[in-house]
Parts: sequence; C-alpha cells; structure tokens
Amino acid sequence: MRVYKKFLFWLMALLITACGAKPEYIPDPTPSPAVQVRLDPLVEWLQPAIQTCSRQIPERNWIILPSELSLSETVETNVQFLYGKGTSLSENTFLITNDRLLVVTNPANPIPSLTASEIRSIFSGKISQWDEVVENLPADDIRVWLYPQTLSIMDNFIQWSGLSPQSLTPLAFLAPHPHELRKAIADDPLAIGILSTRWLNDEIVAVEVEGEQNNAEFPVLASVNATDGYIQEWLFCIQNQIRP
Repeated sequence: MRVYKKFLFWLMALLITACGAKPEYIPDPTPSPAVQVRLDPLVEWLQPAIQTCSRQIPERNWIILPSELSLSETVETNVQFLYGKGTSLSENTFLITNDRLLVVTNPANPIPSLTASEIRSIFSGKISQWDEVVENLPADDIRVWLYPQTLSIMDNFIQWSGLSPQSLTPLAFLAPHPHELRKAIADDPLAIGILSTRWLNDEIVAVEVEGEQNNAEFPVLASVNATDGYIQEWLFCIQNQIRP
C-alpha cells in the first residue's frame, strides 16, 4: 500500500510539473518569396514546362497570373513571357526558344499556297473574296481573323508581312486568345488567320507561303525585372523542358 501511495504521489507531481511547464515555441516557417509571372496568351503552351519547373524549385512561390491579366499593363510582374520582334537580347531578357508564325485556313479550303503579295492584299482588305485569289474558289467573302494589337504576335505579323497597323482591314474579326482563333478557323471554311507552330493541330492547316516571306521565325522571350538566381535557374529549366 505504501508503495502504491508513493507511485500516486509521484504521478501527481509529474502531472503538475508538466502542466506548469512553458510550451516550446516553434516558429512558423518563413514563406518563400513570391515571383509573379504572366504569359502573353500566344505563349500559353509554355504552361506545362513552367509548372514542372516551378515544382522543381520550391525556394520561390511561383504565381502564374490568369491569361486575361496579360493585357493589363498595370499588373506588377517579375517575369513576362512574350514574342520578341528580333533576336537581339537586352540585359534582362532571355531567349526561351523560337517559334514560327503561320497563316492558317480551314482544311476544306483547297488553296495550297499564297504569295507575300496575296497575304498583304488579303489582310489589308484589298482582296475580299476567295475567287479573287484563285478562280475556282467560291465567290464568298474572306473572313480574316487577327488579334488585338496588345498581343505581341501582332508586332511579329506587322514586321513579317510588311503591313502597318493602320493598313490592316477594319473588317477583321478579333480573337482574344489563340484558342478562339483556332476554333473560328476550324469552324469556317471561308476563314483565314495567323497562329504559331505550337498551336497547330489537325483541325486547321498551315498555308505555304511562297518566296522569302516563308521565313517567319521569331524568338519567344522572358523579360525579367528582378535580380534573382532562382529565376535564372527556373528559366534554364524551362528551356530544357521544351527543347526538342
């Protein structure tokens, strides 16, 4: 009995000591610095590579902004992916890859190729019907699809075609995203528009461009406004992910 009482006394003393002990402070983990990233809609095909590399570099909190915010110049970002107009790179711009600009039509359209002059005439509205291009095509209106001037591919198209923003046909339909333009071309045998190689699928066809104008390769760039070694490592990872 005496041993039993001693055990109870010891147990009570232990409980009192435990209740009175100051709990150990465990600090919250420091959150990773945030890196805000936005993509021009025309380069959203980079997203799988971006997501893979973001998981591989957890030292930063990679925040991919919704594509509709890419049109807003007021959104603060650390990295922006877009089409460049040339191959020269500034100190804070990195080449990710190259992509080709394409003129695309519906597979039901039998036209195999266009000259540079015909492309300028179609996209400026000087040629407005398909039978003006080839006699055996229908005498129907050419439905031209382009993008808002805020999308970087329009600068590429202007440089490549030799047109100016003012000379583009005012009757062109505008697609806010390549998904919409690709669907519009796929749904309409009378439509024509511009895409890049990365958006090509079996629902549309690329028209062969005759002459020097067939060289329409442009750089896909990452513009960075922060000095961060992890961002450079992340960009190098993305380059490797999309390398053929």
